[in-house]
Amino acid sequence: MEKAPLPNKVREFSKWYDEVLSKAELIDIRYGVKGFVVYRPNAMIIVKKIYDLFEEELKKKSHKQMLLPLVIPMSNLKREAEHVKGFEDQVFIIERAGGDVLEEKLVLRPTSETAIYPMMSLWIKSYKDLPMKLFQSVAVYRHETKATRPLLRGREFLWIETHNAFATSEEAEAQIKEDLEIAKKVYDELGLAFIVVEREEFDRFPGAERSFAYDALMPNGEVLQIATTHYLGQKFSKPFEVMFMDERGVNRYPYTTCFGIGISRTLAAIIITHGDDYGLVLPFGMAIYDIVIVPILYKGKEKEVIKKARRIEEIVRNAGYSVKLD
Repeated sequence: MEKAPLPNKVREFSKWYDEVLSKAELIDIRYGVKGFVVYRPNAMIIVKKIYDLFEEELKKKSHKQMLLPLVIPMSNLKREAEHVKGFEDQVFIIERAGGDVLEEKLVLRPTSETAIYPMMSLWIKSYKDLPMKLFQSVAVYRHETKATRPLLRGREFLWIETHNAFATSEEAEAQIKEDLEIAKKVYDELGLAFIVVEREEFDRFPGAERSFAYDALMPNGEVLQIATTHYLGQKFSKPFEVMFMDERGVNRYPYTTCFGIGISRTLAAIIITHGDDYGLVLPFGMAIYDIVIVPILYKGKEKEVIKKARRIEEIVRNAGYSVKLD
């Protein structure tokens, strides 16, 4: 039997993982800044497909896409006590712009609750403005750990975050259930094994009343958190003064939720779950190429065969498939 070209996935997982990322031309770790990696074109093809799956499901459930600035004023971060306590040691801080010291420090978003709620306080005035269901597909930044691993534990990672506001706690709790259903549908399609766990108080998202996580089951026996959804109650709407007037003319605070989908970690879970000792294996829907054409050349017929192969390549591409002539 032919010897596998990669280290054994079970016995030498770390070496296997690093070699798959390199040999499949997915990730380059030689950028020179710890915790920051380069997503090569092959990886970005898969990343876009993952984004598309989740964004399609979110839009079906009436979420609308937005884009917030990358930077958050430090004063915003400090307005929710539990939230700042959870993130203050992880944020990247900007203190200067050119040669000038900023009047107020800015942080690179570790997550965007403290960015969106000041805006919701401007947008939400009446019960007619609710529910408000928003999402953005961005990178976030956390100086979390010294032990970084590509896609698994980085200081910049790709994700989708939703931010939702509702008139009642019942509607907000129903949103948590909907988030879990969206994640299940996509992860089932990606062929990932997972468990759903409600996090204990010490492990909840900073500021959340309840947190639920999708943990992907890895072949080496470990779990990888790939998505979380959080019931926030009124813990953010109150400090950020997000209020609406209900049908009786009474001003009230909405109940809010957020949903974080780890795109970088989902990519890692796909690679780890489906790959083998011969290299990268992908579900068909995530394939870098739908079709690969391999011409078999005969002596004296080389030009004719290549010409025909290129014609087939053109036909297949025009039909909407991604194709490679090998």
